[in-house]
Amino acid sequence: MEKKNIHKDHRQRVRARYLSEGFGSMAEHNIVELLLFFGIPYKDTNPIAHELIETFGSLNGILDAPVEELMKIDGIGENAATLLKLTRDIALKYSDAKAPGLAEKEYTDITDFIRSKYIAETREIVYLIAVDAHGRAEHCTKICEGTIDRASIDNRTVVESVIRFNSKNVIIAHNHPHGFAAPSAADIEATAQLKDLLSSIGVNLVDHVIVSRDDVFSMAKNRKFSGLF
Repeated sequence: MEKKNIHKDHRQRVRARYLSEGFGSMAEHNIVELLLFFGIPYKDTNPIAHELIETFGSLNGILDAPVEELMKIDGIGENAATLLKLTRDIALKYSDAKAPGLAEKEYTDITDFIRSKYIAETREIVYLIAVDAHGRAEHCTKICEGTIDRASIDNRTVVESVIRFNSKNVIIAHNHPHGFAAPSAADIEATAQLKDLLSSIGVNLVDHVIVSRDDVFSMAKNRKFSGLF
């Protein structure tokens, strides 16, 4: 009974610290520990948080880890693993909703925004970004996600998204998680086909941006491919 009270008091102190100071002065393992309070209600989550950090390297590494890998950590059950993944996906959803806030920034900032969508991603993912006439972002939505090295652009989803956002200008982005930020032959062909498809419904394809782990490539800004746009 005494041990339970100790844990309860510790949880109250950690919560109070967060509510008064935010994350500013908290170590990553304390942030993970606090998060786990809501997925593991009756256990000391401090050693579990330390083990998660040691295994996955950082808070980002934990949130990006597959559920099955998280559940290999002693003390992490399905509820806690789901909470960790849910936290990441909510953060990404929030980031998507904030995309219109980029409308006052320059195109280079939108490129940075696109790049941020792929941090720690291990599968290819395609995003559609609706932009205004000045190339400023208005909306961002995920079109599809694929395997470790392949994602096919779903034309129907693209058209539905364009109609939903009432977009006149769009950017397509996808990543090469284990390759270079340069278009493959398949990427070039898909870009040309998408350009024709969008043109047929009065929408302009502004760019196709390709992201790798350490680089970003704009096809529209490269002389070799600018003719596609």
